[in-house]
Amino acid sequence: MRSHRAEHARRTAAAFLLLVVAVLAGCGGDDEPAPGGPPSAIAPDSIDRADLVSCRDPKLPSGLRCGTIELPYERSDRSLGEIAISFAVRPRTDRDSPSQGAIVAVEGGPGYGSIGSAADYIATFGSLLRHRDLVLVDARGTGRSDPIDCPDMQSGRATDDIGVAACAEELGERYGSYRTAAAADDINDVRAALGYDRVQMYGDSYGTYLAQSYAFRHGDTLEALVLDSAYPVRGESGWYPSTWRTGIRGLTIACERSPECRGDAGRRLARFVRELRERRLSVGPLLDAISEAGFSPPDSYLRIDRAISMYLGGDESRYEEMTAEGHVGFGKPSGYSVGQELAISCNDYPMRWDKGASWEERRRQFGAAIAGYPKRAFAPFTPAEVALTPDYSYDECLGAPPPSPLYEPPAEPGAEGPDVPVFVIGGELDDVTSPAEAKAAAALFPDSELFIWPNAGHVYSLYDPSSRGAVRIREFLRENGG
Repeated sequence: MRSHRAEHARRTAAAFLLLVVAVLAGCGGDDEPAPGGPPSAIAPDSIDRADLVSCRDPKLPSGLRCGTIELPYERSDRSLGEIAISFAVRPRTDRDSPSQGAIVAVEGGPGYGSIGSAADYIATFGSLLRHRDLVLVDARGTGRSDPIDCPDMQSGRATDDIGVAACAEELGERYGSYRTAAAADDINDVRAALGYDRVQMYGDSYGTYLAQSYAFRHGDTLEALVLDSAYPVRGESGWYPSTWRTGIRGLTIACERSPECRGDAGRRLARFVRELRERRLSVGPLLDAISEAGFSPPDSYLRIDRAISMYLGGDESRYEEMTAEGHVGFGKPSGYSVGQELAISCNDYPMRWDKGASWEERRRQFGAAIAGYPKRAFAPFTPAEVALTPDYSYDECLGAPPPSPLYEPPAEPGAEGPDVPVFVIGGELDDVTSPAEAKAAAALFPDSELFIWPNAGHVYSLYDPSSRGAVRIREFLRENGG
């Protein structure tokens, strides 16, 4: 299963306090005084942007104004109740010129809310926000939108299939409501309630998956769409083969381009894997290291290769340090919710088994899928080694409930992508969301432009506003402003 939990250790997103339904939360540092008491949640059809209150979280940028909206867990079955969806608006900075609408930014994960990344989005969009509002919506189960808290999973004590089953039992019949299509509908309801007819949208990582779902379900409300570090909302293999191939090939590419790297990194990797097997040592920690390399290439690949070289030369210290297990635990679920990530993943992502099958039958089908996969698809690793990689979590969803009768896929199988301008970015050395996946995502839309960024990794544009990717994003949104 595509798990981005490795990203948690690399993120600085603030852990928000879990807010009660109907409280308008926010950030400090604004000029305007906070209201005397907590306002009521706003009805979906009556949000006036002028009525939003100043945010009261000093970790968020000034000028951000926040609110909540009560939305149904299931639009086709209101008996399951409602959830308070939190959102934030940063009004355009040039109030003397006509508004050009809004940019909706959608954070990745799953498991992360969007509001906590406001500073990154403000920096990335830059001067575009002189004339456009920035709108951020915390997806259901994340951030301020009633984050899912399954304590055993959040603490890291249980993230296997048994932990998933226990978390699902806690959520009960609402477990199936944590799906991408429902989150896309939430964003659309916030958009409509705020009075924006059409918006530009940016998604990064899982945010590209959610943004694609939004495009398929509400394409008539989009002016333009940016998918940064994308993977396709449909048509993906449950093996995610291109991510592993990108990571394995990344070692060779990084070495070939570095004057300090000697020899053939690919052959070195193959020799190292053989030696680990001969010593009856697991290759799992090595695969975990490779699966995380896409966050910081090319240096990440060079570090792995150096550790391998030293190990083969008799010094195991660098490899042991690189693969040592750190403290397990993910902090408060308002910062990152493991339960929400796994609910979304198990509900929406393709698996190597029939989701409607029993646990025993799923295990049998999973074993058959491993046995039947091409033996050299991930060489020098085997399909079994890849499937059982600790951090990549192919087997966690074995314990998930079957799909709810109310389940809707992120994009219907036969639906055509909307004819709106779409800009897709993929990092050449990104093995979290691979270049091949970016290409597949672009192919879903008739008016798409694909940019494979040389030597880049996962979501590089979001963390460097002056980077080539960030510049291209701003140019695209400026040129397709409706």
